[in-house]
Amino acid sequence: MRKGSPNRSKLALGERITHTKPPFTITQIKKSIPSHCFNRSLYRSFSYVIFDSILLSTFYYVATTYFHTLSAHPLLLHYLAWPLYWLSQGIVFTGFWVIAHECGHHAFSDYQFLDDFLGFLLHSSLLIPYFSFKISHRRHHANTASLHRDEVFVPKPKSKIPWYGVN
Repeated sequence: MRKGSPNRSKLALGERITHTKPPFTITQIKKSIPSHCFNRSLYRSFSYVIFDSILLSTFYYVATTYFHTLSAHPLLLHYLAWPLYWLSQGIVFTGFWVIAHECGHHAFSDYQFLDDFLGFLLHSSLLIPYFSFKISHRRHHANTASLHRDEVFVPKPKSKIPWYGVN
């Protein structure tokens, strides 16, 4: 669809939306947020860890206590229970990863030692090396949108994009 087309609501395959600079800056957005929203609460932070731990324990208890009794019920129920358990556990473990990620940003508490200790415990429980992640992730944030220095996301040059991804 070209600029002169009467129907601009739909884009043709491969056509990109033009971007204009917004009428505000990131600094203006940050200043519009009340300062108390930036305060870290140890109580609230730990409430998420405790809640996720309770969910994990409950899911584990239900799976190990009751799933073996499902074999007497329809076979489909037995085969649906385990994938639902895995999905539920995976969602809660993702929450653990998010908390550990925030520890790496020193956003969990006002205490760097506590953030590193908890981040290490949570990352270790997920088999992810915490301090390596913390170092590379900070380097990623420092170099976001750099084609030459970002370690995590380096977009392909236009010449390497397949024909169907190019305008």
